[in-house]
Amino acid sequence: MILDTIDRLNCYRSALPGLDKAMFAHEKRGAELVEALEAQGFEVRDKSYDTREDSQRKFEEHFHTVDVMICLEGEEIIHVCPAEELDAGDTLPDGQDGRKLLGGPQGLPLHLKAGHFAAFFPGEAHMVGGHVQGRKGHVHKLVVKVDVSRDINPDCPCTADCVRHGACSECVVWHRQPHNSLPACLREKGKILVERALKA
Repeated sequence: MILDTIDRLNCYRSALPGLDKAMFAHEKRGAELVEALEAQGFEVRDKSYDTREDSQRKFEEHFHTVDVMICLEGEEIIHVCPAEELDAGDTLPDGQDGRKLLGGPQGLPLHLKAGHFAAFFPGEAHMVGGHVQGRKGHVHKLVVKVDVSRDINPDCPCTADCVRHGACSECVVWHRQPHNSLPACLREKGKILVERALKA
């Protein structure tokens, strides 16, 4: 789970690949936010609703998508907890990824407000639409569906047991951090380049 300000979305490019490019196009090139997100291949849902009583709210989880909620106006409370702490409910309609979960508000209550975003990863149950300080309000947000399996390389040669296995863009970004070695797929090429540089 991530909760931060919208202007820091680019800091999470390894966990949410492509969102940084969309935000760059929106902030620096003047592209409409929805268009910039869709140009990166994301499904974007424009949501606008009133916050609800707890009895009218339900948890849900997704199996292979991250829900990135970008709040444009208003505020709401979102409860988040591990999905295994709840009982399984119905699958989401129309072949959508995920299912509803049974149980009242529990876990961590997050305050999502305008200018901020929250990201919920597979296995993180989330219940949206809660009143802030017990008062009914309205929220307008974009929900961006990030498919965590969309860039998986089935031919990844790395033998490490790693959460980034097959996710080439995430792997390269992580390995570019200080004190990290080259990814396994680039080590032979890197060795050749170093030897060539030493001979020059």
